This record gives sequence, structure tokens and C-alpha cells, in this order.
Amino acid sequence: MPGLPLASWFKILLIIVALVAPFVWAFGFAAYYALGVGPSMYIMPLAEIALLLVLLRVALVASGIRVPGITAPEAKPGRFDVLSDVTVPSRIFIVPTIVAVLGVLVGFFLAAAFRAAHKPIEPAALVQLHTHTILIAASSVIMLLALRAMNVNERFFNLAIRISQIAVPLVFLGLLAFNIFKLHSIVWVIPSAIYFILPLSVFLTAIGLISRAGEPSLAFAPATRMSIAFASLVLIVLIATGAYIALKWDTSPDVTITFKQKEWPFVGPYPDPAMGYPGTAPVRNTPRGLETAHYSPGSWLHVAIAWIIALALISRIFYLLAITVPIAPFFNALGRYLAWAPPIGPAAPALMVPDPLFKAAPPGAGALLYAGHPFKAFNIIALFILGIALLYIMSKTKETR
Repeated sequence: MPGLPLASWFKILLIIVALVAPFVWAFGFAAYYALGVGPSMYIMPLAEIALLLVLLRVALVASGIRVPGITAPEAKPGRFDVLSDVTVPSRIFIVPTIVAVLGVLVGFFLAAAFRAAHKPIEPAALVQLHTHTILIAASSVIMLLALRAMNVNERFFNLAIRISQIAVPLVFLGLLAFNIFKLHSIVWVIPSAIYFILPLSVFLTAIGLISRAGEPSLAFAPATRMSIAFASLVLIVLIATGAYIALKWDTSPDVTITFKQKEWPFVGPYPDPAMGYPGTAPVRNTPRGLETAHYSPGSWLHVAIAWIIALALISRIFYLLAITVPIAPFFNALGRYLAWAPPIGPAAPALMVPDPLFKAAPPGAGALLYAGHPFKAFNIIALFILGIALLYIMSKTKETR
């Protein structure tokens, strides 16, 4: 936002909506599902629409589109804005913005046609059309930002942009065909394989196998690159897990392991103790248990990579967070895999503790509960404190940093 030509009033509105909308949404969610207040169900879409409208305008300006009343003649960073010397071309935002908006519209359709009417979502894979479209669009932008921050050579960066422009809409079209024409899941997994080149490229650039145009202007550049390499490597494994799930179990749009399906014996209603299915927790030997390892730490690792880039660009108080930020989703993923893994192999006795030291931990998930979540909490608290400290320091100077 600081580098975009946005009107000052809109910047203020954006900050307010971005801070308030999630709290309003959470209030509506709690009032409807926990307290049973029927009309509160409309609070959630109102908060979502408000946030969508302001973020969409930012994305349009970032894409080089002039929005009347919002686009200013030039970018004028404010007193509390933080800038770096890393620039990105506006074309990296255009296609992901269009596709992400389509994914959001699918979500509103699901809410209106099924959730509000208390009907099951049919076909069930419409949920994937909503979530995967948005996540892959956002992921492509984060991967391109990571490549630019690491100063990858210009020729490869342009190639990565082209890969994003091809893969992201193809994933959406593949998922659309998967749902409408009842095709095999390979119809959208193949385009996802094209997108898969992006996180793989980030990893290869971070470890030096793809050439850079020079040393990036990042704080603690070697540590930053290794931190990004670690996060992207774990992310590669988790993305590949999603493809495995899609090709082994989610081959039909009417069957998805995310939601209850009568035809599928592994998953029952929320929760189903008789079938050993405790809600959203990792479930040993079931596709649902493997899926929690795919989407939870997978989404968190995108946040981690974005944090690493931002911290390395704006802050020298970084070295500790360079380690703890990617470690949190790693232990999250490790705990979920161990909780899901079948009790076979030579390591099984060590992973399947029959009498764990901490009684609340299900066997195998200790890494998730006692390392992943504490590290996550530490990162959030530390970044909050760092943000307050930076605001205080910046309040003492009149210069834009």
C-alpha cells in the first residue's frame, strides 16, 4: 500500500476496514453458531463484502488500473509508511486478482444457495472451486514477491510471471469443469502442476540453484534465504500431499474428504466418535487426517514466507524470527503427519506413545500441540510487539522510512 498512488482518505478507510472487519465477522460467527442468534448470520457476509471491496480496489490500483476517486496522481508515502527499494511490475497482480475475485464470488454463491438454506453443498467440490482458486491465486503472488525480494534474474522472473498467468486461470477452469462436467480430478491437478513450478522455483532460488541478479537488499540475506528455503521446502511437500489426495480419493466432485459424504466410509458427520472421527483433528489412517496436514500448515507457510520477506525488508530485528517463523508451521505439519501416519515401520513404537507424558496430547500429535502452536503464538505476539515498537520509533521522526 505505501508504494501505491492511493488517496489519503482511502488509505485510512482501508486500515480501518482491514482491522475492524475480521472482528465483526468473528462476532457474527459466534452469535450465530454459539448463541443461536438467527439474524446474526447476515453480519458475516456484510463484513466480508466490506473487506472485499476495499481490498479489490487496492489490487486494481496495484494492477495499474486507475480507479476514479481512489487513485492519486502519485504515490505519497505517509509518516508511518514503510518502503523498500524492491519493486515489482503491476502485471503480477492482474490475473491473480481476476481469478481470486471469481473464487470469492463462488463463495458468496455457496453461502446464499446452500449455507443460508441449510442445504448440503452439491457437488461437494464446489468448496474446492472456492478455496483452491483463492489460495492458489494468492500463493502465486507471494511466490513472485519472494522471487523478486531474493533478486532472481530478470529473465527467470518474467518466466515465473508467465507461469502464474497461465496456471492460475487454468486451475480455476479445471475445477469448474471438474464440478460441471463430472470429470476426473486430473483435469485440475495438471494445471496445479504448472503452478507447482512457482514454489519449487522459490526453493531453488533460495538455495542458489537459480541465478540471482545480485545480492538482495535483505537484512541478514543468507539467513533470510535459508529461512525461505526451509519454508518453501515444507510447502512443496504439503502441496504435493494435496495432489496425492485429489488423485487418490477426491477423484469425483461428489466425493470430497473435507465434508460428510454418505458414500464414503472414512468420514462421518461432525464429530463421529463411533467412526473415530473427532471433528477437524488429524485422524489416523483416514484421508481426512492427511488433509489436515495439507491445508492447515500449508496456508500458514504462505503467511510465514510473507512475514519473512516483510521483516527482512523493513527490520533489522530479524534473526530470531527468521528461525521461529518457518519452524511453527513445520511442527504443525509434523504433528499432523505423525497423528495421521499408520502405525507401521520401525519408527512406529517411538511415534505411537501409549502413555504420553502430556495426557491431553493424542499419540503422535505432540509436535503440533507442544511446538507448532507455541511457536505460532510466539511469532504473533513478537510481531505485534515489534509493530508497536516500530510505530513508536517512527513517531519520533518526520521522515518516511
